Amino acid sequence: MDEQEAADLVADEEWIDGVDRAVLSDSPEGRAMAAAFIATFGDFISNTVRPVLRGVADAGGEPQLLVNGLAQMLRDVAECVEFPVGETASSDRGPGPGATGDGPGAG
Repeated sequence: MDEQEAADLVADEEWIDGVDRAVLSDSPEGRAMAAAFIATFGDFISNTVRPVLRGVADAGGEPQLLVNGLAQMLRDVAECVEFPVGETASSDRGPGPGATGDGPGAG
């Protein structure tokens, strides 16, 4: 998927159900960010993830375990993007990465 195809997808009001994308849709900068993300992520899935999963399956492994791990990593990344360093989605989780001053960028 190239960036134009991704931009067209972002312009479609129902590209992903349940995602609040009003802020991204409100500006050319937001639409450009969304289009670039979709294009880059699509390339990652097509060119990196699928070949690895096929290789694992062909070798008799369990590709679903890798998919589950990737899904968890994406959830963790989404939380880090949504909540600034030191804040968490839930107060019972404790401080986020870097809150104690020992994470990346501390100093």
